[in-house]
Amino acid sequence: MKVFEHIDKRIAWLQKHLIQAIENPPLTYKEICKINKVGLYFIYLENTEGDMEFQYIGQTTRSTKRMRELATDFRSHSFNRKLLAQRFREKEIVVHVLSNTSKKQLLESGILTLEAFKRDQKSVNDAIRNTYKFKFYEYLHTDILLLEHFAISILGPLYND
Repeated sequence: MKVFEHIDKRIAWLQKHLIQAIENPPLTYKEICKINKVGLYFIYLENTEGDMEFQYIGQTTRSTKRMRELATDFRSHSFNRKLLAQRFREKEIVVHVLSNTSKKQLLESGILTLEAFKRDQKSVNDAIRNTYKFKFYEYLHTDILLLEHFAISILGPLYND
């Protein structure tokens, strides 16, 4: 059946690009911030066996500053927001969706002080800059969203929805 042939070809094509992306060399935060290209990025940790534990996969269709936004503020990048919310959960502070409104509620209710919030944000930013590793795959095709979704479905990163 032709539909199955089409599916097989599409999967093989996506798999080829995903493998090429994963085989790219690891980058530090400083290195990935210098990239001004359109493509797919992977954020990961290495476990004790040296295997990649994918934390987040995203795509950037902007060729400027997207990667620098990772470690600035929870409002600038969803990975940063998810790490900060996880940090609060570890402190038994429940935040369903971290936003300007929820930040204001945390501060006004006295659950967190502004200084504590800033400390936690700095800790997340420092972790992104110093603990995580990155890969970048330049991808200029218009179907970058398809490749991103394929990578997320295959690799199952921890912080992608």
